[in-house]
Amino acid sequence: MYISCPMLSMHFELSSRRLHGAALVPPTLLVALLVSTSGCMTGPDAQQLKTADAGDAIPATFKPPELSTAEIAADPTAATAARLEEPLNLDQWWSRFHDDALDALIARADSSNTTLAQALSSVRISQASLGVTESELWPDIYAGAGYQRVQQNLSQLNIPGISADPYNEYSYGLSMPSWELDIWGRIERLVESSTADLHATIDDLRMAITSIRAQTATAYIEVRTLQARIAALDGNITNLTQTLKLATQKFDAGTVTQLDVNQAQTNLDMESAKIPSLRSSIADAIGQLAELCGSNTGEITVILGAARPIPIGPDAIAVGIPASLLERRGDLRAAAEQYHAAVAQIGATEALNYPTLSLAGNFSISSTDISGLGNISNKSYGFGPSLSLPLFTGWQISSQILMAKAGAEYAFNSWRGTLIRAVSEVDTSIAALAFARDTDGRYLKAVASASDTYRLAKSQYDAGTTTLENLLSIQNQLLDAQDSEAQARGLVASSIVQLYRVLGGGWEDLVPAGTNDENSTAKAAIQEADSAVEKSPARLAAESPLVKTAAKSTESGSNK
Repeated sequence: MYISCPMLSMHFELSSRRLHGAALVPPTLLVALLVSTSGCMTGPDAQQLKTADAGDAIPATFKPPELSTAEIAADPTAATAARLEEPLNLDQWWSRFHDDALDALIARADSSNTTLAQALSSVRISQASLGVTESELWPDIYAGAGYQRVQQNLSQLNIPGISADPYNEYSYGLSMPSWELDIWGRIERLVESSTADLHATIDDLRMAITSIRAQTATAYIEVRTLQARIAALDGNITNLTQTLKLATQKFDAGTVTQLDVNQAQTNLDMESAKIPSLRSSIADAIGQLAELCGSNTGEITVILGAARPIPIGPDAIAVGIPASLLERRGDLRAAAEQYHAAVAQIGATEALNYPTLSLAGNFSISSTDISGLGNISNKSYGFGPSLSLPLFTGWQISSQILMAKAGAEYAFNSWRGTLIRAVSEVDTSIAALAFARDTDGRYLKAVASASDTYRLAKSQYDAGTTTLENLLSIQNQLLDAQDSEAQARGLVASSIVQLYRVLGGGWEDLVPAGTNDENSTAKAAIQEADSAVEKSPARLAAESPLVKTAAKSTESGSNK
């Protein structure tokens, strides 16, 4: 035993080594050292965070806004629109729109979206990082071999019988550098922290899946909404064309002036000029879909097919959605895991205050002749424990502990902030959906009323009892009502998507019916990640869809 105090830090080391046959460390001591590795775990255990831990800021349930008495009296259907009663189903929520094109686009995004591929790579990085941390629980053993030509400087020593001629030296053996025995659970806490980091990365992937699917659905709804607006505009252009024809006939008959013909032509040209802008917006939305699906606009156009109505979501969504449902949100789950990782770091840093027990050793055979490498008598070895206790480190360890505790506090407040933001998003989304449905209902009434008014005005103009200016004004009112109703209907659909997104739905059952499971990056990611802790990083890498794809490509190339 000896004591040293480099840098004002004192270490105690117990060593037992020998060359060529000295006594090894007593077996009883080795057994005692190995048994001691199953010691205690320093630091606190992280609690599993629930929505109730955030305090009074989180309601027990979410409910849609109540409409005023005046609003209900003006439109009795508004109360029904605000009362959302059907039980909420978050799994494969997009299938409730009953739109095969939407299903196909989401399936394509699952398999080819680059953001999901990057998130999957992040999971694999975390898996490998966990493997690196776990490796500290085991000793490192190296094999080595060497050769050197040796020339001793014996001329000044002048020792009789010792040759100063150069000679060869051959050697090989095994070595085990210093291996820390995890008596206080420091490494176990680091593994726990790394495991929580892996879980957080998995939940980031889940959040990415939810977000990409919602963005895909929203872009698809935008395309169908723009198509509905163009359809309404085409209908109005047809009406304006008929009006121009009627005005021309009246002018030819001498019952109206050229002014009526010019007004009708101007209105027709003005409405026709709106179409290119809407088509440009459709092209933008298709480009967004191509990016989300990892594809090109030509393929997306084929998937979209001909224009079709705006998809209609479920008529009702649950009243009294429990706040605990937010716990499925990927960002909230990731924040909880980051808190877990931060708490585990406290235990890892507190363990630095306690003695460190390590083992090290080596075994080698060396000879001046290569034939002597098989002779066990040429062996040398050394093995023994060492004990190190920090007596003074300039308050470095205490500062590290304070940092770890502050990190855990930061992580908890980050989780709480994420939860409060999630609550706000759900409240806003429920209100937006209720009011969007109310708005759409009112525009539907306006369209019906404007349609009746247009038919009446057209008959009166045909009979000569009203002016062209009045007819054109009513036509514009009808178009405005139809255009606004189409936008409101699209807003209802996108509000449903937004509500599903903020509730964190859409990652449990990852592949919609009819898609190819083998090509789904999202499905592979979750299945792979859920078993990440149990499998070794090497096995996970071998089973990776990317590795499989590369292997298949290599096989195909070799078979050609």
